[in-house]
Amino acid sequence: MTTLLLIQARRLADPMAHHELEVFAQACGVAEDRFRTFNIVTDPLHDFDLRGVAAVLFGGSGDFSLVQGGFEWHGDFLELIRRVLASRIPTFGSCFGFQGILQALGGKLATDPERSEVGTFEIRLTEAVTEEDRLFGALPATFDAQLGHNDSVIALPAGVTHLASSDRCFYQAIRVDGLPVVATQFHPELTREGSLARFLNYLQGYKQPGQDLEEAIAYAESMHRPSPHASSLLQAFTERLPRPSGHHLTLISSPSEEDAS
Repeated sequence: MTTLLLIQARRLADPMAHHELEVFAQACGVAEDRFRTFNIVTDPLHDFDLRGVAAVLFGGSGDFSLVQGGFEWHGDFLELIRRVLASRIPTFGSCFGFQGILQALGGKLATDPERSEVGTFEIRLTEAVTEEDRLFGALPATFDAQLGHNDSVIALPAGVTHLASSDRCFYQAIRVDGLPVVATQFHPELTREGSLARFLNYLQGYKQPGQDLEEAIAYAESMHRPSPHASSLLQAFTERLPRPSGHHLTLISSPSEEDAS
């Protein structure tokens, strides 16, 4: 059976762990039972196994900062990323995964309120994206995407191509040169509704100072718009995966955003 591996960085009690699996499966258009998960917070690195994996997806993180560090698995996470890249297995990193991939390659991160983004923001493709790009080339020059980050990449390492920017955060998407690896600061796995659910779960960390619950919810709803183009990226990524002889990956229709028209 062809397997997609979702690598997570979530505490055992984080309710967003299963939510993350659900939204990745929906965005990829693949049934959940075709996914395997590995949580770097709770699973020992010596149990990490890439056998039978058709693609690796790195998810987000609600409780950890690669800038602040201070958690015992930080080094293990960077080692795991380097192992994945060395395997040449097709890989997609989202948000925390984007930051981890770039840090593992020598890029620089910072916690900067001027670059933080929570909600839906406009993303612009760079001139490096051409019509021949089999993933980003299908997107319009500007499109909406869901974001939720306080840390940002501030300097790219050598050997990556910059694919997208936003007004607040310059580095929004990259491709690792010579490898089947792409990553985005934004969350292509999240629709508007998925992003709102994530926001409300982490409300205490994201709400503005002095806001009460009703104000925070109203603020969240006003800051989120549909993002159908960004949400198409992961199914396009999955559709382009090589199919080993004798293996079959059944794609299912990804639900479109109910208000995406």
